[in-house]
Amino acid sequence: MPAQRFSPREFLKSRRPERFSDSIGHDSPVLDRSLLEYLLSTITSRSEELKFEAFARQLLERTVCPNLLPHTGPTGGGDSKVDTETYPVAETLQLGWLIGMGNQAGTERWGFAFSAKADWVPKLRSDIGKIVATGRGYTKAFFVSNQFIRDKDRAQEEDELRKEHGIDVRIFDRNWILDKVFGGRLEQLAIDELGIKTSVRHEVRKGPRDIQREQDLENVEARIAAALNAG
Repeated sequence: MPAQRFSPREFLKSRRPERFSDSIGHDSPVLDRSLLEYLLSTITSRSEELKFEAFARQLLERTVCPNLLPHTGPTGGGDSKVDTETYPVAETLQLGWLIGMGNQAGTERWGFAFSAKADWVPKLRSDIGKIVATGRGYTKAFFVSNQFIRDKDRAQEEDELRKEHGIDVRIFDRNWILDKVFGGRLEQLAIDELGIKTSVRHEVRKGPRDIQREQDLENVEARIAAALNAG
C-alpha cells in the first residue's frame, strides 16, 4: 500500500480549523431556458417521447402530487388508457407532503396523459375521452403537452371538456413546464431525465466563519473611512 503523501496544510487545518476557510466549492450544471425550450419543442424529431413522459411524470410528482404510478407497458397509455394515475395514500402520510393538494390527491383518483404531438387538440380530446370511458371514477384529468398553448385556447378546451365529460380537466403546456423547472429549481431533473449535455459552473458556498470574517472586515473598513473623513 503506497504511503500517503504528507500535507502541511491539512495537518495545520486539523489542529487549527478556525484559522482556515470553511467555504465549500462545488460544480453545478448550467441549463439555459432557451435550450430547454428548444429541446422540448423537438422531442418528436429526436424520437424521445418516452424520455418526455418520464420527465413529465417526475415533474408532476414534484409539483402536483407525489403519489403517481410508474409507467409500464406500451406507449400512449397502453391497456390502462392513462399514462399514469394517482394511488390511495394514508392520511398520516399526506400530512408530510409539502406540495400539491395532498388531501385530494391521496384520496381521489386522477388520470394523466402525456403528448408530444404538434396537433395537440385532437390528442387532448381523444385522451380525455379514453380516461372518462374507463369508468374508474376519475375526478380530475391532466394533459401535459410539450407544445406552446395559448391561454385562450387552453381555457376554452378545459371548459368544453369539463362540460362534456363532467370532470375537472387541466392542460399543462411547454410554458408550464419551463416555469416549474426554473421557478422550482428543478434544472437537474430536466438534465437527468432528458439527457441534456450542459456546461458546468463552479460555485462557492460560504461558511459561517468566512461570512463573519467578511463582516468584520467591512466594519473595520467602515471605521477607517469614518476616521479619514473626520480628519
